[in-house]
Amino acid sequence: MKRIIHLLVITALICSAVLCGCSDAGNNTDNTKATDSTDTTVKTTGEKIHVNDGTLGEIWVTALQGVPINKLDNSNFTSDSTFKYYSENGKPASTEGVDISSYSGNIDWEKVKASGVDFAMIRIGGRGYGDDGIIYTDDKAIENIKNARDAGIKVGVYFFSQAITTEEAKEEADYIKTVLGDIKLDYPVAFDWEIIKDDNARTDSVSPYQLTECARAFCDEVKKNGCTPIIYSTSPELYFKYDLSRLADIDIWYCEYSNVPVFYYQFSMWQYSSTSVIDGIEGEVDLNICFTNIADYD
Repeated sequence: MKRIIHLLVITALICSAVLCGCSDAGNNTDNTKATDSTDTTVKTTGEKIHVNDGTLGEIWVTALQGVPINKLDNSNFTSDSTFKYYSENGKPASTEGVDISSYSGNIDWEKVKASGVDFAMIRIGGRGYGDDGIIYTDDKAIENIKNARDAGIKVGVYFFSQAITTEEAKEEADYIKTVLGDIKLDYPVAFDWEIIKDDNARTDSVSPYQLTECARAFCDEVKKNGCTPIIYSTSPELYFKYDLSRLADIDIWYCEYSNVPVFYYQFSMWQYSSTSVIDGIEGEVDLNICFTNIADYD
């Protein structure tokens, strides 16, 4: 989860043209490494969104048709020394969570629960970003799922995707089902597709069209397998790398390390810190908030 980064300015500006309704014919001719990269015209409302991005600065993007808008009232956020909370009409409207992987070491889930954590998003596995794109299982995934639930913490999972075709995206979703077996999740299965910085990656040439198709295929397969999908990403990727109008029925798990979120479109989960400390977890941990007025997780 720490590898996700903002897009380079030049990539963002190229993708912005796509989101503003321009078609972009892909130049990738290696059919063994990527799906058909011919982009389709994206439908927009014509309304301009003002974005103040950490990488791009102040820019304008065009709103997409049919994508739910963020209606959170930022004045309803409060916080203490550890967590952020959200309320509506004076009543709690959020749950508090962490996301972890085997890198988090041995976790005392009873202490985590006592600290105020309601849910955990646990890495189930991933795909390597090398040419072979080998799928792997997080070696503590099942242990963490079981121990978290035994402590009274609700659980979802995320998969670190490096899919470059819809077939690979479906393979990843089916792999998750195989690893989980009969385990029933309380929270969603996240498609965590990330851009790799400062290294060559099999995903370097994936176009916005390709990535959107991969996300669509992954999420549809997750639904077919009886789970709820969600897409994890930061605002540059959500604005410029995905066509959210093709994914409007899928929840977003939004990553932005700030006091309050400023993303234009609706999201049901927000990862707001990567440097927090929770009793029972070694080292720093990511913190998340789930909006119960939006999400309908068990």
